[in-house]
Amino acid sequence: MNSEIARLKKAFLFQGLPDEALEILAQKVVHQSFAKDEALFHRGDWGDSLYIIDEGGVKIVREDERGGELALNHCGPGEIVGEMALFDQEPRSASVIATTATEVLELKQEAFFQLLHQRPDVAFSLIRSLSSRLRFASAYILTATEWSRKIAEGDYSFVDQNDPDAITDEDKAGLMLAEFFKMAKGVKEREENLKRELQKLTLVIDEARRKQEFDELTSTEFYSNLKEQAQRIRAQRRDRS
Repeated sequence: MNSEIARLKKAFLFQGLPDEALEILAQKVVHQSFAKDEALFHRGDWGDSLYIIDEGGVKIVREDERGGELALNHCGPGEIVGEMALFDQEPRSASVIATTATEVLELKQEAFFQLLHQRPDVAFSLIRSLSSRLRFASAYILTATEWSRKIAEGDYSFVDQNDPDAITDEDKAGLMLAEFFKMAKGVKEREENLKRELQKLTLVIDEARRKQEFDELTSTEFYSNLKEQAQRIRAQRRDRS
């Protein structure tokens, strides 16, 4: 029991709760282990529990229009995933995949609401956690909007400005947009490759055009007559010498 309480104290959602509240919570959580690349849940699954990350880490992902994976966020020890489905009664909006061997504490929906009824102070901690998520979401949206504007203007200077020691929500939003970094780099590289290929193609076309123009010129009657006249003049000069 004490080990479970120690784990719960690391969770941002439950920081500041007295030990008696954590003892009640410890009785309701279930320890689970996930291997790397194993899904805690998939987008569209029915949400009936939240997960407190004890060790390891997870990524929150969605599929893009081409079926590729787009990472929306990364979460580590002390963070909670899957809590929104407990409130809105909607299917999971994204998939959560373990990025390494991961240990979690699972809290079922029924047990969670029992806890809120028994300990209203948990609700205040939850509100604080959700407010933090909203602030981060706002920073994420603002950052994505600003980067989209820069890309539209052809400015990729932000791509490598990735600070691993990020502290502010804006900096963290930048880190969470790592997949966006990759996309922007990919677009930039494709543009540069296209320019190089276009230059090569232009040279080939110019060379082909010059050859065609030369062939057309040398095949005319005028050129043939001019060539014959040049040959006669050279012959006359040789005879005089």
